Amino acid sequence: MRLLLTAIAALALGACCHSPKTAADAPAPVADPAAAEETAVEPTEWQPPIMPTAEEAAKAAAEAQAAAEAGVVYAGYDKKGGEVALKVGEILRIELESIPTAGYVWNLGETPAFMTPAGEGGRATDPAHQSLPGFTGGNHYLSFDFTATAPGTGKFTLTEGRPWESDEEPMDTFELTVTVTE
Repeated sequence: MRLLLTAIAALALGACCHSPKTAADAPAPVADPAAAEETAVEPTEWQPPIMPTAEEAAKAAAEAQAAAEAGVVYAGYDKKGGEVALKVGEILRIELESIPTAGYVWNLGETPAFMTPAGEGGRATDPAHQSLPGFTGGNHYLSFDFTATAPGTGKFTLTEGRPWESDEEPMDTFELTVTVTE
């Protein structure tokens, strides 16, 4: 019985995958076979990327952090529960580490009325390694930029979790008090 089933499966597979060759399927003739051999490309073996040294990784991380903080009032996780002050017209960047490839992202909750959204972004937490070919996953920084449009004091509240798991408690909560002056 097993032999009969195997034979039927082989015939079915052959029937659905077989198509007769036609003249249109034939390869085009080569005028000069020697020229065809000259342009043939031999496959090469995959070469693993050159891993950065600890010093190169530290330098890349420091440069990325400096770029993230340039021209803005920066608030990272170290400001959790804290306060920042800025002037009208300045930009506040709240940047927090998350695991977006697993669905864990920061979501804005409470936002002061005098702070206008100015954009969102993201960057690698380990730029020296995460920029290598074939690298996938890992933690990333998510950022939220706001422009101070009027004086005032208010609170930002962000929660970290999977947005589709609305019945779950957040993994983390971030609060920041902001004071804007003229």
